[in-house]
Amino acid sequence: MTRKSIRSVLVIEDNVGDARLLREMLDEQGSHEIELTHVECMRDAEKYLMQHAVDVILLDLGLPDAQGLGGVQRAHVIAPDVPLVVLTGFDDESLAAQALQEGAQDYLIKGQIDTRGLLRALRYAVERKILERLKDSFVSSVSHELRTPLTSISGSLALLVLKAAGTLPDPLARLVAIAHANCQRLVRLVNDILDIEKMESGQVVFNFTQVDVRSLVEQAIDANRGFAETCGVTIRLQDEGAVWDVRADPDRLAQVVTNLLSNAIKFSTTQSEVTVTVENGTDAVCISVRDRGPGIPADFKPRIFERFAQADASNARRKGGTGLGLSIVKQIVDRLGGKVGFADAPGGGTIFRVELPCWKPVAGISIDREARSDALRILFCEDDIEAAGTLREQLNKAGFSLDIAYTTDDAIKYATATQYHAVLVDLQLPDGDGISLILRLRELPRYGETPIIVVSADPSPGRHDLRSSKLNVLDWLNKPVDFNQLMRVLTKPILRGASGRPAILHIDGDNTVARALGEIGDVVSINSIEEARLALQAKDFDLAVLNGALATTPGLDLLLTLCDSRGRTIPVVVLSAAGASVANASRVLVTSTETQPQIDSLAAAVCERLASCAHSTRELI
Repeated sequence: MTRKSIRSVLVIEDNVGDARLLREMLDEQGSHEIELTHVECMRDAEKYLMQHAVDVILLDLGLPDAQGLGGVQRAHVIAPDVPLVVLTGFDDESLAAQALQEGAQDYLIKGQIDTRGLLRALRYAVERKILERLKDSFVSSVSHELRTPLTSISGSLALLVLKAAGTLPDPLARLVAIAHANCQRLVRLVNDILDIEKMESGQVVFNFTQVDVRSLVEQAIDANRGFAETCGVTIRLQDEGAVWDVRADPDRLAQVVTNLLSNAIKFSTTQSEVTVTVENGTDAVCISVRDRGPGIPADFKPRIFERFAQADASNARRKGGTGLGLSIVKQIVDRLGGKVGFADAPGGGTIFRVELPCWKPVAGISIDREARSDALRILFCEDDIEAAGTLREQLNKAGFSLDIAYTTDDAIKYATATQYHAVLVDLQLPDGDGISLILRLRELPRYGETPIIVVSADPSPGRHDLRSSKLNVLDWLNKPVDFNQLMRVLTKPILRGASGRPAILHIDGDNTVARALGEIGDVVSINSIEEARLALQAKDFDLAVLNGALATTPGLDLLLTLCDSRGRTIPVVVLSAAGASVANASRVLVTSTETQPQIDSLAAAVCERLASCAHSTRELI
């Protein structure tokens, strides 16, 4: 295999000194051709990875906005094909094993890695990722090619077993039954491989609904009693009292329980019992499956959820199976928004434990009850609870209220009952697609012209949908959401109506700032206090952006007289150097900047001030 050279490395590290040391270490080995980009938080990393390709990611686990494995998971979501190496100060073997399970290629400890070791780890990570892709491609191709002939063979053998071609002699019937059983085993293997492939590529559709978990577990136990009896094992559901419903896909959850039961039965000793427990946790329902087998070897525990992993991988191993069952369990549980883990059981054996979000807490947070009563209300159609909750917190701080609909039916129900000022729609929803939902919303009497924004991991399929010309979508945004961009998009129609833009008076000579403000509204840019007075006499403005250096004593009275022709006070955003002070005025927001204003922060501040102004004037669409 030809070695791939490393050209670009993204370092996600909040310690500037550590990032500088990494650059020096690479330079020591003459690796000047490697472009090293440094960001200090996961949010900046996500924005960078959306726009740039990198060969490898170096990630610290102690970021201000992503602690521990959360950073690994977020990096894998935004850049699943990029090899990731953890470089952290946490010397923890358990954490290292979990990081590798989450997709990290290596786990390096600060202070224990030299320059040559760092370069070697980066190269090996890239090569392992390439091999992983080649293996996945090969397995996928073989699986697809096998499925059609296997289905045909299995069907033909089934007909022979059922005597569709007549009664066979006993010796021949026995051989046909053996062939059919083994063919079925191959079919299950191929299906498992294809399931893994589809889930990792995001092709599996999950239909979330309210699920009676106890009833589902009872059905799964009944379906597996026959297999348990052939292994000399019994299954018992332990009663722990009333249990909440969960938010899940019932078919996929049944697959999880079935795989755990099959695994427990297979590894239990004869005449033993598999115990299943369903109980309430903290805002979650816990499903536990305990076997009474030999337990999991210590050296195999870090690989327990890997594909094709077998504790006994020898040709003479006594237990059958593909090594995919537990990997599929983890893939499904992750997509359901839950957690899966295991532990040694007291007295021997293993307990596998699955936690899933219960229905009540999810339903209870759909309506934003914490926002101000006069806040502009927005509807977000999104089934990712954590992403929706994070966006709600950000919008609350900017003066908005966010209701969350997890299904298309919920979205229509909420939109019918409440007049929303804007609607955000994900393209992939549990019970339908976002395009169809937007068409349904447009048919509602009050939503013909309401601003609708698509927020999706990949908006391009929606853009190219033949129905998109009828949607009147305001904008198409990528996940994870760039909040400042969202605020710029939201501000224009909500504050001034769908056909208008806010008027901004820019008192400064910085063209960079003027261009950034031009994305939000119509900008009149002038250079002095005197010109500002003339502009105020000729036109009404919704907001003024003022260079703090101009707010000196002779012109300071301008801040106290910024009003439109109706006497309405105009909000002001003042740009000042770090540490500078500006006259005390309630409507003045001071944004601390360095020599070059931070454009993103400025845009967010401007949008927030415009939103605040809208709350008081209520000049809305």
